[in-house]
Amino acid sequence: MATGETEHSRFNGSLLIGWDGECLHWVAASPDAEVIDHGKEEELAALDVLAQRFPESNAVRLSLLRPVCSLIPSAVSTGIESNVLALQHGPKTETFASKSFHSERLGEDVALIESGHWVEEDMFLKAFPMAQWTSATLGAIEAGLQSARRDGWDSSVHIDVGEKRALMMHFRGDTLRWCSVTEDLAGDGILYHVVNALHRDGVELENARCHVVFTGVPDERMLSQFRRFFASVERGLHVELGSTALLMHART
Repeated sequence: MATGETEHSRFNGSLLIGWDGECLHWVAASPDAEVIDHGKEEELAALDVLAQRFPESNAVRLSLLRPVCSLIPSAVSTGIESNVLALQHGPKTETFASKSFHSERLGEDVALIESGHWVEEDMFLKAFPMAQWTSATLGAIEAGLQSARRDGWDSSVHIDVGEKRALMMHFRGDTLRWCSVTEDLAGDGILYHVVNALHRDGVELENARCHVVFTGVPDERMLSQFRRFFASVERGLHVELGSTALLMHART
């Protein structure tokens, strides 16, 4: 576990904790979103260690990183979350549960339904009883939409690459057009998904001003692939955090 230079017993910012299904990611962020310390652990037992190191945190935010998810209008979401996930992604053989997170910042009141390994005895809330579950995915969508409105591209694609999965979002003008998670990271996998999704949405790359922003851990091969098809490809904020950077969207 990284130690940094912070006297953690006096830390009064936000502690952001994320679980990607295999590793525990965490960020200690100041009230003005400055990264104070961060790390990645392989065992959930590290939750108790983090609780001892950051006892004075103003807020603790918990989030799943790049889970399977679905967007649906909030007005019709209650009680059908599992059915929506099964309809859009197929039935699961493992025991999964779902949580819904709501936003009024996407042009309408929507619910993001996430599928994950939530259990009755929540190990995260046991270590941090006052913590709040939030959605880094929904935060990333809201941030991407703000960026698309500000930058004025015809289309904007935001891709957050983790070790096992990637979160992909497309904004057209000031509207979210689609959001998807894929495990197809090898070869042309992500490029294939993005180009085909844009084509289905009526975006022809040779005629559109399309901007691509990568966060997480894209390799140079992946960046080079996209530069063959897109005129503007860049890395986003918090490059130093790697696959943990998505957690910064869980602050609010």
